[in-house]
Amino acid sequence: MERITWCKNRILFGAALFVYTLYPIPSTLLYAARIYPSAGTTSATFLKLGVGARAVAMGGAFTGVARDPYAIYWNPAGLASLGGERNLGFFHNDYFQNLGQEFLFYTSPAEGIKFLKSRELRSGVWGLGLDYFYVPKDLERRSGLNESDPLSPISPVEGKFGAYDLAFSAGYGWKTGRDLSLGGAVKVIRQSIDDKSGSSFALDLGVLKDFTWRGDLWTGGFSIQNIGPGVKFISKRYDLPLIFKAGLSRRLPDSGALIALEADKPIDNYPSFILGAEYPLTGMLALRTGYKYRLYGNELGPWSGFSAGAGISFSRFSFDYAFSPFGDLGNSHRFSLNVRFGGGAAPARAVKGAAASVVEVENARTVSYDVSSKALMISQRGVQYGIKAVSAGSDLYAFSFRTLVRGQAAVSLSLTEGELPPALASRLPAGAKPLKAWQFPPGPGNIEGKIAFEFKAAKTGAEGKAYSFLYLDGKGWKEIVPSKIREDAENIYFSAAAPLSTHYVIVAKD
Repeated sequence: MERITWCKNRILFGAALFVYTLYPIPSTLLYAARIYPSAGTTSATFLKLGVGARAVAMGGAFTGVARDPYAIYWNPAGLASLGGERNLGFFHNDYFQNLGQEFLFYTSPAEGIKFLKSRELRSGVWGLGLDYFYVPKDLERRSGLNESDPLSPISPVEGKFGAYDLAFSAGYGWKTGRDLSLGGAVKVIRQSIDDKSGSSFALDLGVLKDFTWRGDLWTGGFSIQNIGPGVKFISKRYDLPLIFKAGLSRRLPDSGALIALEADKPIDNYPSFILGAEYPLTGMLALRTGYKYRLYGNELGPWSGFSAGAGISFSRFSFDYAFSPFGDLGNSHRFSLNVRFGGGAAPARAVKGAAASVVEVENARTVSYDVSSKALMISQRGVQYGIKAVSAGSDLYAFSFRTLVRGQAAVSLSLTEGELPPALASRLPAGAKPLKAWQFPPGPGNIEGKIAFEFKAAKTGAEGKAYSFLYLDGKGWKEIVPSKIREDAENIYFSAAAPLSTHYVIVAKD
């Protein structure tokens, strides 16, 4: 009976230790890689195979990126970013040595789920995924009875058999605030080889957080995959491939390029470090590449960590391709097709404290901003633009943000500038002196992440004063300590990042 599990772990799923027992690999590849002591001890190793050609082309550095339907595999918190539309898609992995993998998914907003009483939970998105991995059905069955015979150690063929693995996932992701998303997915797992099979279940958990660091917008992600009791074959249970993942990503505002970093630690292997990149040639076409390095060397040689691919997106569907080499074992070609349907135009993001928008700033004037926009990415939800607004006629002289819209981005923006009315000034922190205030209407489309503001304050009378940037939310004023950019003979220049709000104000404190 143990022979069944031995075959399962070595024939299936392409883990390097298994492969060494089946295929001759040149010694030049062996000396550079150290084998983990407990390698090959887990079951359901097909769960390690990534899905979605976009993510695979980036080397799998997707835990801090996952904001497409394949988030149900990489980080279920990313499902929360899919909005009010439905998605249906298919992924095919033409793996090496005639191994194959298929993945189907469907996502939908949770508005119609009646048992979710919380309004926050009902704003989420649920998804279903089916992961199917299979080997050729012409594997030779050998009993191994002759292995101890020094003259004829090869046992005769006793027939043919096949093997497959299956995992069904149900996931849910929701936003707990402007910048934080949580998610989870439950998986039912089944493995079969010849006439033997085993089943189990597992849980995935994930979190995504948008934040600002040194004036730049970043996204961080963390996930734990395959929490569960393991798969029982016959009389013995084998642990699932538990994996801890942490990722970080940033969309560069000038070029629109996406850079992602990730560190993974499975329980049956050394840590891996991944660098992935995506560059939009146009609003429709993107190129991608990535490299995954396992501590103490990649098992199949340095090139086995490389991946590359491309994707083309339209308003309703996208197609992606990824290529990955596996040394002497061959190459992998992976394809994804995603279709979006239902849902209307992307709505403007709701603003906390919107009721305060009726309180207008006093002595107001309208400040017009020149807007430059760059298409960063076209997805099934719309076009993501990087917006930069600049005005020489205001102390709030520039701000930038990312927005998701249907169609073209705004060509002009304006703010109302003036003095903070007493009704709002009375709610400021003690000792804060308001210098100037701005009333900010909701921008077009869905603003993603925070808005990066740049403002200036006169040096005259600034001695001994500290400046703060505040925004209004449903609970009152929130204070942000700005970063000093530079100064000249007349002004000190600052930057600060804040979420979309109705009112912003610069204050000075003695």
